[in-house]
Amino acid sequence: MTDCGGFHRTAILPRVTPETPSPAARFPGVRRIGIIKLKHIGDVLLATPCVRALHQAFPDAEIHAVVNDESAPVLAHHPFLAAIHVFPRRAMKTGWRARLAGEHAFLRAIRAARFDMTVDLTSGDRPAWISRLSGARYRLAYHPDGKGFAGKRRLYTHLAPPCRDPDLHEVLKNLGVLAHAGIPCPNPRMEVFPSPADAAAAEAALRAAGLPDDRPFVVAHPTSRWLWKCWPAERFAALLAWIQTQRGLPVVLTCGPDRRETDWTDQMLAAGAGDPFDLRGKLTLLQWAALVKRARLFVGVDSAPMHLAAAQNVPTLSFFGPTGWRNWFPWAVRHVVLVRDCPCARDRGVAHCDWTKPRACLDAIPLDDAKGAVDALLRPES
Repeated sequence: MTDCGGFHRTAILPRVTPETPSPAARFPGVRRIGIIKLKHIGDVLLATPCVRALHQAFPDAEIHAVVNDESAPVLAHHPFLAAIHVFPRRAMKTGWRARLAGEHAFLRAIRAARFDMTVDLTSGDRPAWISRLSGARYRLAYHPDGKGFAGKRRLYTHLAPPCRDPDLHEVLKNLGVLAHAGIPCPNPRMEVFPSPADAAAAEAALRAAGLPDDRPFVVAHPTSRWLWKCWPAERFAALLAWIQTQRGLPVVLTCGPDRRETDWTDQMLAAGAGDPFDLRGKLTLLQWAALVKRARLFVGVDSAPMHLAAAQNVPTLSFFGPTGWRNWFPWAVRHVVLVRDCPCARDRGVAHCDWTKPRACLDAIPLDDAKGAVDALLRPES
């Protein structure tokens, strides 16, 4: 299946009407808001439309983000965030003493923030307790619908009905919590804010790699931390070689610093990927965002870089396997999603696939489909 161009305009937000009282009238006295998203980098990016929505609804309020340590860097320099509270997820794995100390220090910081409102976009048990222990007067979330510990719903004050649409995009799912509370989001777009220093570092990396300053290029990020999301290495190599020789565009190759990702891309390069400019593992998240902003096209898999490219309004070709493409496709940007049916995507409660091995659904995506997608995305918009 190929999904090309634009983005899906799924209609939610039915509770926000001209007759709906303003957010300030519904929630008087809100001076500090904590948005809780204890998830991965891509999940946090897909929650950034909520930051703008809350800023527009409560322009005089401070907005704080509560995120995992690995995700915090992607929110740096955000103009609508007064503070970022980092949950020490890595410290939780170093022993019970470190875990207790980390939890205690984190909760003290949350209490000290003196939130008037929390918006839980994570839906886990820990965020529920964070919301309650923050002392916030208003605590928004989705109804837990029987998930988690008994009595969990009582930790919140404003619950949206459970989200039962299995195909709803994560951006719209996040915004649903606000919509039910009468907080609109007229322009839901992801946002990321590389600094001038990030942009300078990206430019310096391109020059060091030998790419001329004025040369258009394609960014390829063919890996994820979960290698079962990857399209076959030999096919990806053939696609990159074709982009360079037949489309005449240089390719900038990136991947995460993890050894598994660099080993996978070594295998791909050995399969004949041409001569891409190698920036693997050399950029921070925001430096990478500054890099991709200059690109004509991003080619990659379901990953945080795919969402970063979409946030920078770069046309995006992505390969999807058993993860739900309708929930995670590149948001609000010209895109092509290449995907083949997988029982794991249809029935997530059953392990149809061996999650330690490459996916047959990804292997079923032919090279010609990818070439056609590249051609489509490189054509000027009509």
